[in-house]
Amino acid sequence: MITISEQKIKSFSQQSYDEMIETLPFHKLSCTCGRRGDLIKHGRYSRCVKASSESEPIKILRVLCKSCGKTHALLPEWLVPYSSILLKDHLDILNAYLAGKSIKPIMEANPLIDESAIGYIIKQFRRHWQQRLAAFRIPLDKNIVHACFQTFARQLMQIKCTPNLLFC
Repeated sequence: MITISEQKIKSFSQQSYDEMIETLPFHKLSCTCGRRGDLIKHGRYSRCVKASSESEPIKILRVLCKSCGKTHALLPEWLVPYSSILLKDHLDILNAYLAGKSIKPIMEANPLIDESAIGYIIKQFRRHWQQRLAAFRIPLDKNIVHACFQTFARQLMQIKCTPNLLFC
């Protein structure tokens, strides 16, 4: 998996994802095997993302390394691996939890996120991330993606230890 850091994208949509992919310098992308410039487009898969009032499918591009044969999904940093909830919503949920605030405003802003989803996010955060972030004094702010990759080599709230590279 390769996470693309794209600071210019402020909203999520298939169009913004496709624009990010079109401007991506593929010759600079590296595989987890270390080879650079050997990735070719290999296909797409659909992923539903809960945003605002509807679940929107996003077709995620997969790439294949010509050297080692591994495939990787190209994920924008606003998507949490293996989650249908946006990173922004994860951060809102976790900040509300840590501050002891109500989660009602989050559920009102995004009706597709229910109490069970919020409970799951908090449970996974407590189990996998809370102590790690505290140990390295990493705050839950806009720099969290880069801090998590630098320290843990994966995206915040990425539970599976699948290799993940950050491309800036």
